[in-house]
Amino acid sequence: MTKKIMRIVSFRTSSRLVMKLLTVLVLLGTLPAFTASADPGDMQQKRITGRVTDNAGAPLPGVNILEKGTINGAITDADGRYALTVAGSSSVLTFSFIGYTSQDVTVGSQDEVNVVLQESLSALDEIVVVGYSTQARKSLTGSVSQVGAAALSESAATNPITRLQGKIAGVTILNQHTPGEGSTIRIRGMTTINDASPLYVVDGVPGGSYSPNDVETITILKDAAAQSIYGARAANGVVLITTKGGKKNQKVQMNVNVRQGFTAPGKFYDLLNTKEWAEMLWLEAKNEGLSGYTHPQFGSGPSPVIPDFIFPTAAMEGDPRADMSRYDNKIAEEDGSDTYLITRISPGTDFFGAATRNAAYKEYTLDISGGGQNAAYAFMLGYTKEDGIFKYTGFDNYSFRANVSASPAKWVDVGANIGIQYSTDRGAQGDNSESSLISWCYRMPTAVPVYDESGTTFAGSRPSAMGNSSNAVFVAWANQYDKTTQMNVSGNTFVKFNILKGLSAKSLIGINQYGRNTEDFNYFEVAAAERGKYDSFNKENRANLNWTWTNTLEYGLRTGSHDIKIIGGTEAYANQYTRLTAGRQQFPFKDPAYMTLNTGLRSISNSDDNSAYSLFSIFGRANYSYADKYMVEAVVRRDGSSRFGKEKYGIFPAFSVGWRITEEAFMASTKQWLNELKIRTGWGAVGNDRMGNYNSYTQFVYSEGSASYGMAGNNTTFSNVGFYQSTFGNTDVKWESTTTTNLGIDASFFNHWTLTFDVWQRRTHDMLYPKQLPMVLGTASRPSINIGEMKNTGFDLELGYSNTALNGDFYYSADLVVSRYKNELTKLTDVATDFYQGSGYREKYYTRTQTGHAFPEFYGYVVEGIFQSDEEAAAWAPAFGTYNKAGHFKYKDISGPDGVPDNVINAYDRTYIGSPHPDFTAGLSLNIGYKGISLMTTLYASVGNDLVNYVSRFIDYTQFESGKSKRRLYESWGSPHLKNNADATMPIIYANDTPHQEPSTAFIEDASFLRMKTLRVGYDLNRVLNNKFSSLQIYFQGSNLFTITKYSGLDPEISGAGINMGIDSGAWPTRKQFIFGISFGL
Repeated sequence: MTKKIMRIVSFRTSSRLVMKLLTVLVLLGTLPAFTASADPGDMQQKRITGRVTDNAGAPLPGVNILEKGTINGAITDADGRYALTVAGSSSVLTFSFIGYTSQDVTVGSQDEVNVVLQESLSALDEIVVVGYSTQARKSLTGSVSQVGAAALSESAATNPITRLQGKIAGVTILNQHTPGEGSTIRIRGMTTINDASPLYVVDGVPGGSYSPNDVETITILKDAAAQSIYGARAANGVVLITTKGGKKNQKVQMNVNVRQGFTAPGKFYDLLNTKEWAEMLWLEAKNEGLSGYTHPQFGSGPSPVIPDFIFPTAAMEGDPRADMSRYDNKIAEEDGSDTYLITRISPGTDFFGAATRNAAYKEYTLDISGGGQNAAYAFMLGYTKEDGIFKYTGFDNYSFRANVSASPAKWVDVGANIGIQYSTDRGAQGDNSESSLISWCYRMPTAVPVYDESGTTFAGSRPSAMGNSSNAVFVAWANQYDKTTQMNVSGNTFVKFNILKGLSAKSLIGINQYGRNTEDFNYFEVAAAERGKYDSFNKENRANLNWTWTNTLEYGLRTGSHDIKIIGGTEAYANQYTRLTAGRQQFPFKDPAYMTLNTGLRSISNSDDNSAYSLFSIFGRANYSYADKYMVEAVVRRDGSSRFGKEKYGIFPAFSVGWRITEEAFMASTKQWLNELKIRTGWGAVGNDRMGNYNSYTQFVYSEGSASYGMAGNNTTFSNVGFYQSTFGNTDVKWESTTTTNLGIDASFFNHWTLTFDVWQRRTHDMLYPKQLPMVLGTASRPSINIGEMKNTGFDLELGYSNTALNGDFYYSADLVVSRYKNELTKLTDVATDFYQGSGYREKYYTRTQTGHAFPEFYGYVVEGIFQSDEEAAAWAPAFGTYNKAGHFKYKDISGPDGVPDNVINAYDRTYIGSPHPDFTAGLSLNIGYKGISLMTTLYASVGNDLVNYVSRFIDYTQFESGKSKRRLYESWGSPHLKNNADATMPIIYANDTPHQEPSTAFIEDASFLRMKTLRVGYDLNRVLNNKFSSLQIYFQGSNLFTITKYSGLDPEISGAGINMGIDSGAWPTRKQFIFGISFGL
């Protein structure tokens, strides 16, 4: 009975709420009619134009101008200009903008009203989004940075996080260049060897989808004083995304942005042509002391003979084997044995040029917003189509968002928003791997053409005895129907009760639904895809659903010089994930429309898995300020997680204080030049539970053919049907905990300069690590235990300057951000010599970490040069048996079994030889304008970071019979093209050069770089059209227009994280983007 009553009450409550929201929407729909209603005094209406600037004369875009007592208004454009028709000379215009003091101006007889807005407390009254609430910047005691939509619009990146690069100190972002632009973001270093990605919160709800056009602000919580309100999930920082909303008493505003352009591929490696490649092979043989050398294509003479055809092997013109009448590319037998292909040799194929293109880019967005006396709304629509630089690749995205809020009564506020994104990734978009499209471009010998003699069938290398690479153009074509579609639906609804003056209660429910469907088609083509015999089709479906229910009680009181604000609440979170995969081979049709799983005849595979996770939290924050001079904040959060066994709960406190020194009487004499100075410091703890959902549980796997013990418990064979243990559980595991100490200052001076500077230290305790277990326990996976410790120290600097000249017609500003962090693993296990090693790359390991080192660092041998003679080599410490010879690497003798050099080169001589972590990063943003012409640009620099150039193993050494670099032939020791062997940059070349390829400083390169990230040049057409629009601008936008670096690879910026960070194994190259656009507002 009770449940029935509750359902009825819930239904009635929901019905009333829905009816109220519908009523609000109907009323909002009538706003244009009210706005258009004629005033009896139409003849007295006046059109007012003008410009709004700050106290330095710089234009202020986005200022809200409202005719007092009406909903008639306008917003300033990028040049600070506006136009508005008002009722008459008695109208009063209210100019308002966040961070500035509002100003009322009576129109009177003026036709042009220019206004200078004064910063309210040097912009310290700006409202900043913090956890579960907002605060005035002047009252912040934690380290918080915020970027608005105007700054984000400078970039055309499809990923909003990518647009932050170079904009916020303390934030490191590594970008990919695949369509859709994935990125890795790190806030103040890396606090764990586990997942170090930050928590994303969209409109108060963890997770969720959003497009760049949806974003109003992105706020980064950088220290524990700001983060700890999010407790268990905040150890790696918090990213708060606030989406656009309407404003009350605002007439309907519509903004449209259209931009189109193209993306250019960038540079590629300089590879040997066919003649040079053959010469290199003979030089290899000569260097090995071979009197004769035989190659299937180039013969066995004293010098290579270039054939006319590589298939049939080494055929010359006129050879009957190459008679096109014998050509047959039809595949009757599934292994292709009945075909007869003919492939002419290429003088030097540019596979990169053949596989890439200038890729089209299109983006269209529409925003509609407005509000009445008691309600506001905003709707955003967007469409982006971005073709990839490789053929048949691309990214499409459709987005929609609606934000609605209303105050149906003084005592209640309600609101709801929903965001929908539907995206498609097309083609082979694998990145930074041996099998990426870019890898196949350099791995295929240039003697192989794109197509065989027919001009329609793709050529290959394996049947031509020229290695085991794949034709990049074929791989792109064969995967052209590959696609990954994602549907993200996220939203929330809230109700807020204004109980008493200063006291309110809010309940918010948010839901995120994520669906991902991947279809992977792989066509077999007899000449180019010799690895398989059959077409294949694999399909994967993923679904993720999470919901969040947050309830808060907030109280604020200001009396005299005392200002108190308290917020407390609870939050419940639950997540459910499912995955289903299936694959088949050998289909009767090649049309993907008919390649369904049920028509596949071979290699039938199916698998699925699911997991669940939940969290419940109680939190509170108290702020106290006295006379706007002294600020104190205390935060505490208690989280309980289903991921833990006995230790489910963790408590995360924080404490911070601030002092606005310039408000003191003894600082009065400095007011002429020191506008603001605040010192703040804080300490706090946050947690990390990212160790998988079931680390606390011992897990078993059911098997039909590999279980050691059958269902009856017998152990007579290893092919029983039964269960075997796959993972050890650890019920005693608890949270990782990271504490942060922060000291910072905020200042503004001389009315033009702003400064924020923070020094900080972060320490991680009880870091989760799967410690090695005795082999007697079996092969089950190790559980994570609390054993490790890590430390990060650093500083963040943000420095800004703005000014005007020429009576305000010329304005300029510059913002510099500089960051530095130093990472150290202070404890991995109880054994100081234990180390954590990265993944193997062709049986070579390049990264590792251990106590006293950064996570990770590069590990290997130190190359001190190249032996110039056999005598020098013989006098050196022996390496790898008989390796030491003239032209070989001179490996340094560093240590031995006893920790001291022992005159032998072996594994004891490996050491830490480089780091992917930069010494510092910096960004410089410039904004210049003159009479409607505007220029914005951002330069980004990373200094001191290294990369492992793993690509060098393929193009500089004998790692398969692949394409080779020019320097392998022309700059190697002993090359006939080199005048002096002392000038060699490469060791002597020969076929079996495995000892050359040991991980060493030869593969470590300085990857420091300076890049022009963005450039935007625009012109305000509204000026010449007498402000007929609320805004109208045409512009050019460019990205990655130049990069200055010493790195020899395609891009010094390699996206990656974790133990394998900083290895370039075939990443997409830097792409340059050129876009033209127009934006206008009505």
